[in-house]
Amino acid sequence: MATELLPFAEARARLLAEVRPLSPERIALAEGAGRVLAVNLVALAALPPFDNSAMDGYALATCDVPPSGPWTLRVVGESSAG
Repeated sequence: MATELLPFAEARARLLAEVRPLSPERIALAEGAGRVLAVNLVALAALPPFDNSAMDGYALATCDVPPSGPWTLRVVGESSAG
């Protein structure tokens, strides 16, 4: 016995017809993992309060190098941590 499948658009419309928005709720920060904010959250101050480089490494635009190497690249700038 074969079952006729609904077209995707119809199945989606049926599901979305039953969806209702949830009311926002206040919870402890520790309970917020996996949830979505109901409003924008804006920090009152920058953290850390100074320029900080969290990663070491190099950056380059691959469109600026030929498709096959090896390459010799010139370092044109530096940013120190902290």
